Amino acid sequence: MEITLTISAILFSITAAVFPFRIGKLKIDMVNGSIISIILLVIFQVIDFETIRLGLAGDGRLRPWEIVVIFFTVAYVSVSLDITGVFDYLAYRIVLLSKGNGINLFIFFYVFSSILTVFTSNDVVILTLTPIIFYLGKHAHLNVIPLLFAEFFGANTLSMFLYIGNPTNIIVGNSIGLGFLEYTHVMWLPSIAAAAANLILLYMFFKKDITVKFGQKLESAYEVTSWSDAVTSSVMTIIMLGILAFSHKLGMQIWEVTASFAAGFIIKDIIFGMGGFQKTVKKIPWQILPFILAFFILVANLKHIGAVDSLAAYASNHSHGLGSSIFFNGTIGFLLVNMINNQPATILYSNILISDQFVVDQVSFYGAAYAVIAASNLGANLTLIGALAGLMWKRILKKKKLNISYWYFFKVGMVITPAVFFLTLLTLYFVLV
Repeated sequence: MEITLTISAILFSITAAVFPFRIGKLKIDMVNGSIISIILLVIFQVIDFETIRLGLAGDGRLRPWEIVVIFFTVAYVSVSLDITGVFDYLAYRIVLLSKGNGINLFIFFYVFSSILTVFTSNDVVILTLTPIIFYLGKHAHLNVIPLLFAEFFGANTLSMFLYIGNPTNIIVGNSIGLGFLEYTHVMWLPSIAAAAANLILLYMFFKKDITVKFGQKLESAYEVTSWSDAVTSSVMTIIMLGILAFSHKLGMQIWEVTASFAAGFIIKDIIFGMGGFQKTVKKIPWQILPFILAFFILVANLKHIGAVDSLAAYASNHSHGLGSSIFFNGTIGFLLVNMINNQPATILYSNILISDQFVVDQVSFYGAAYAVIAASNLGANLTLIGALAGLMWKRILKKKKLNISYWYFFKVGMVITPAVFFLTLLTLYFVLV
């Protein structure tokens, strides 16, 4: 009974996040859907307060509070950098460099979104570039659909390059104790292989839809609020990434580095004017917080009633050797991401990996972990419900009266993503073997 109610709460929370609905005048969405789930489980005595405490504070190896600190401090840094207008300026320069050639623009936006993701996060890239691409299509008279998919797929591919590129990387990495440089040492080559394959397949798919030549009407240009702020923010971000790369040798935890720089950015924003600070705080995706915390609690309850250990034992039985560990756990993770969204999926799988019932050799263990990370990033390119970034992307476009259906996205994803994911896992195998 406990496991049935817990799974029901998980499905209710995901449904509310992906497809918000109303009960009377009350809108059930990502925020209150998660909270309602936890409250109901407490009322029915399925979850006690000790489970809630363990779900938030952790039990040693998995420390949810650290994950939350890393995610929101990195989000503050990324959004603050974005608000300076530096990304808008770079996008503007890319349009000029394309010289009215649609194929060049397609490649440029894919590469730009990919590189930008490495230094910020996939969420920031999608929130920043999607309106810019839409505006470009409106004023330059070109088909923006290929550009939007190039941006989206690029952002969700190279987001696995660095530890901080996606919250899911942080969830898995933090749970198994991965260092920033250790993570990059393994994931840089699979990420590059995936990015190259994605670009080729995307171009082949959209070749006939790309506007070959377009007129460049760029009267609005770009908007940099303050070049001194933009340069300061850019330098601070680069320094943060440099310190993160050597945080292990410096004896610093990743959350300590990101929290310190977020504090520095807050001070910087206040110095340059309270407006920047207020805009940054408003643009941070706070609605994700109750959603993530609720799933830490729900998975902690699954662990408490023995469901996680059972799943771990099953995964362990199919993870004998590096190859089977990578492809089995990667495939299950990939499917799970597209069933329950990538953040809940990685919270669940992280607990499976650190369960005492997941008994494999060290190289197979890390193979499984990195495969799940790859699944959590690339899985978002199969269906729009695979990641919160996909839902944000669709909502931005819908507000602009451009509707990309779940079915159309899936048709594109099915042609491209499974092949890219297989290549990524194969590359990961050769990196770890």
